[in-house]
Amino acid sequence: MDGRFLNRVAVSLLLSVIAMGGALVTARSVVPDTAPPTPVFRLPELQPVSIMPFMARASLAHGGQLVGHICAQCHALAVGGEGVGPVLVDVVGRNIASLPSYAYSAALRQHGGQVWDDQGLSDWLASPSRYAAGTRMSFAGLPDPQDRADAIRYLHTLHIPSPPSTTGALQ
Repeated sequence: MDGRFLNRVAVSLLLSVIAMGGALVTARSVVPDTAPPTPVFRLPELQPVSIMPFMARASLAHGGQLVGHICAQCHALAVGGEGVGPVLVDVVGRNIASLPSYAYSAALRQHGGQVWDDQGLSDWLASPSRYAAGTRMSFAGLPDPQDRADAIRYLHTLHIPSPPSTTGALQ
């Protein structure tokens, strides 16, 4: 490589930067900035809603569909199942962040003294990132309280099967 070749490369780069800068200045002067000074609409803030009225008419079938389509992507729904998230069997009534086989985020471990009851599950399912800011769960949430109630109703059915009783069988 000689000096003339390096000069050509340098001039080409310089002219390219000048052309791009000129195009940017021209575009900004020709195309108006149409962003409004304030947002036209705002997404509703998710206020805590009592889930109890919705639980009274919760649909087990719809909840099973929701849990199957949404939750089962990351969570196991049976004992011994594998998933990215913790197993959901017996989640209702279990202490938050209490499974020893799962490494919970620090955000969720802060709720460790609490129990997953219907209202707590509803608040979590509405927006996991609001319930435990910094959680690793990337689920955006279920905004409809009836959908949350349906899913919680289905979660109530996920139990560890009890061993068969042997009393009375040996008589």
